[in-house]
Amino acid sequence: MKTPTTQTTKKFSPTKRILIALTAFTIGGVAVSLGIAENKKNTVGINSPVKVAPEIAQTAPPTQPNPTATPGTTAAPIPTTTPATTTATPPGSSATPLPMAIAPQIIPSANTTMIDATKAKNPSEIISSVLAAVTKANDMPGMAAAVIQGGRIIGVGTAGVRKRNETSPILGDDQFHLGSCSKAFTATLIGILVDEGKLNWDSTISDLIGRELTAMNPDYAGVTIDQLLHHRSGAWPNGPSEIWTAALHANGTPTEQRQIYVEGILSQPPKFAPGQYLYSNAGYATLGFIAETITKTPYEQLMEQKVFLPLGLKSAGFGNAGKPYEVTAPHPHSESGTPNFIDNPEAITPAGRIHMNMMDWAKFCLFHLGHQTNPPLLKPQTLEHLHTLAGKVAEDKFGYACGWMRPNRGWAGGRTLHHAGSNTMNYCAVWLSPQKDFGVLVATNQGGKQADIAVQEACQTLIEFFISTPQKK
Repeated sequence: MKTPTTQTTKKFSPTKRILIALTAFTIGGVAVSLGIAENKKNTVGINSPVKVAPEIAQTAPPTQPNPTATPGTTAAPIPTTTPATTTATPPGSSATPLPMAIAPQIIPSANTTMIDATKAKNPSEIISSVLAAVTKANDMPGMAAAVIQGGRIIGVGTAGVRKRNETSPILGDDQFHLGSCSKAFTATLIGILVDEGKLNWDSTISDLIGRELTAMNPDYAGVTIDQLLHHRSGAWPNGPSEIWTAALHANGTPTEQRQIYVEGILSQPPKFAPGQYLYSNAGYATLGFIAETITKTPYEQLMEQKVFLPLGLKSAGFGNAGKPYEVTAPHPHSESGTPNFIDNPEAITPAGRIHMNMMDWAKFCLFHLGHQTNPPLLKPQTLEHLHTLAGKVAEDKFGYACGWMRPNRGWAGGRTLHHAGSNTMNYCAVWLSPQKDFGVLVATNQGGKQADIAVQEACQTLIEFFISTPQKK
């Protein structure tokens, strides 16, 4: 195939133009060439110690501050069947979940920024080049990404700034809010408790926390751990506005706040009959409360002891990273681009309030690609259960496992593990291919539709490039 050049007069979307700019350069002295067809169909839709590529064993080098950028177009329509991401809501208002994109799409922006990858020496520089172009084209404050290939993290890249109108650049070890991508962590914790014999997949809400609640709708009594994990409990996505508001204003420890919230949810009739699919942040908050109730240990402490520590996730924490009056971490930005440190209530931390840097998130993803810790964090059959759909799902449709969506994609050779997350002030997405032992993770410190577009454009570009050009070990 003839390799397109950057001088072509044909019109391409930003993602395709980024790929074209990456068509001829060297990586570690190896020539790389990638041809892009004009009408190419879009098919994108731990080990111990962790294997890290030598060039990124240290923190990835900082990129240039965010250049002057121009806004892109509005987002394409999102299917109504997509799950909702976690939503930050001001006190006194009800939650309005953001739609989550099922698959990365090539979405044209109003302006296209070419990138110069001819001087790229390693995967981290390539990733940073892609992010610089996407950040500028979509007017994002900053972005970060990681790529996994062949059982190792081959690169971490960054672009832009931590806060608009400031010069502090995004760094490779900066922590990003993962929103609903936190659900995979909660599911992993539940799997550990199952392996320890503290839970069973068919343990019921009534048996586990019935005595802790002053009231519970009888329809929830027989709902199981497995139904909660697969979003088949019938629980509300976030709950009626008065319950959400009560969670926002609740006093006490996070565990006490979660009890107030979970009790409020479970005292109401289910939104759907248990057994039917309904994406629910409240369901994952309930899982967190169950975990801390049966272990008599706060969820946050459990997560640190049983997941973060064994996987070496030293940057991991909860809520927004950094402080409003310091620019030492990425500041969250609203859809309009205004810095805003609002976050979801601590009650729903198990559904969407974990943060960490890209390297640590990639370590977690390596584990879910099958690279176990020593000793193993989960039994093989437990890990497989977390990746298994509930019920029959058509091959061309997405299904929800435990903290992961399971769409099939051509580039992945079939099954993927996917999720996106947002508290409306940050946005991120992850795509993993177990068959190809490959993954891409992207995050930005802004929420809203344009952030969704930017993250998915970056995912699309990185997937297409690195799948086509495997990196040597």
